[in-house]
Amino acid sequence: MNPPGVSRTPMLRFLHGVGAALLTVSLALVAVGCLPAWTDGTVALTGGSATDEVTLTVARPRTGTTDVDIRLTPRHGERSGRPPTITLQAVMPTHGHATPPAHTQVESPGSYSAAVHLMMPGRWTFHISVDYGARSDQFDFPLAISG
Repeated sequence: MNPPGVSRTPMLRFLHGVGAALLTVSLALVAVGCLPAWTDGTVALTGGSATDEVTLTVARPRTGTTDVDIRLTPRHGERSGRPPTITLQAVMPTHGHATPPAHTQVESPGSYSAAVHLMMPGRWTFHISVDYGARSDQFDFPLAISG
């Protein structure tokens, strides 16, 4: 027996089901619309050592040729002498792919750039080698690349 004022006709059950389905689809669309567009936008990752902070910025984290900027900031004051040599290589360990090592161009003090060609989507690791002459540092930045 139904409570007073509540009818369980097939049409009413159908309308409740349609309403629930529409609500579910609407919430899913809102959730997808609120997701960050990480695949198309610029991605910046920061890491470092005791002496330097390194920021890797990938302009277009997608397959194909993409520009990469590297910012090297000393943790303790200004660095004097010649700028370090920075080499960038992207490696996809799960598939055995790697780009040729790219020597970066100095854009301004502490700012470097290079371009790499990423041949497929997936998890890549960007290896940055910083050669100061007397010593060198290695920095690794993992990044998911879309198709």
